[in-house]
Amino acid sequence: MSSLASCCAASTCGLCSSVASGISRKSARLAYYGLFGLSLIVSWILREVAAPLLEKLPWINTSSHKNEWFQEQAVLRVSLGYFLFFAILALIMIGVKDQNDQRDSWHHGGWIAKMVIWLLLVVLMFFLPNVVVSIYGTLSKFGVGLFLLVQVIILLDFTHSWNDAWVEKDEQKWYIALLVVSVVCYLVAYAFSGVLFIWFNPSGQDCGLNVFFIVMTMVLAFAFAVIALHPVVNGSLFCLLP
Repeated sequence: MSSLASCCAASTCGLCSSVASGISRKSARLAYYGLFGLSLIVSWILREVAAPLLEKLPWINTSSHKNEWFQEQAVLRVSLGYFLFFAILALIMIGVKDQNDQRDSWHHGGWIAKMVIWLLLVVLMFFLPNVVVSIYGTLSKFGVGLFLLVQVIILLDFTHSWNDAWVEKDEQKWYIALLVVSVVCYLVAYAFSGVLFIWFNPSGQDCGLNVFFIVMTMVLAFAFAVIALHPVVNGSLFCLLP
């Protein structure tokens, strides 16, 4: 039995090493996206199951709190560990301009070490006093806006590059493909907006502000689509199609 356990452990270590080496040879961006997704999954799981566990920790359960408070604590502590991980990595990468810099290998490689550090940071956050997490929770309300703004800029840059690459081909089939992709993206966006009405407008609760932002987003998206497709606009898709 012990031999079987040793073989399983060795196989697991070998698999982790293979995955880590495979990541280092490819773009690290996808790996960081994966780590971000893993953090979201961990946050969601702990939000659902960690409340009874946090109630047993005396440095967290310092007074009477509702179940929702413990759920919020679990998510904030995972988020804080994730934030510190990337903040440390960003500080290390200051001044790195190309792959010739020795520190660039820390960005693209060392994935086993980075995963261990990420896990340790997340675990350590559950030993912090509530006041530290409370301060982080307040600051994160402003930081999340900045984070979303950066993501929007990155997404816009990607879509512009995609659009330019297909338009440069100067063929009707690529224009039609661009139109199809645009329509599909709009349909998906509106379908997801419908899901948001269910998530953020639960029955029996006053969620007027949530409904306002969802509706305004849908209205603005439709308005911008009409403006972008109007023949008067320079570079409009209708101008490109014969």
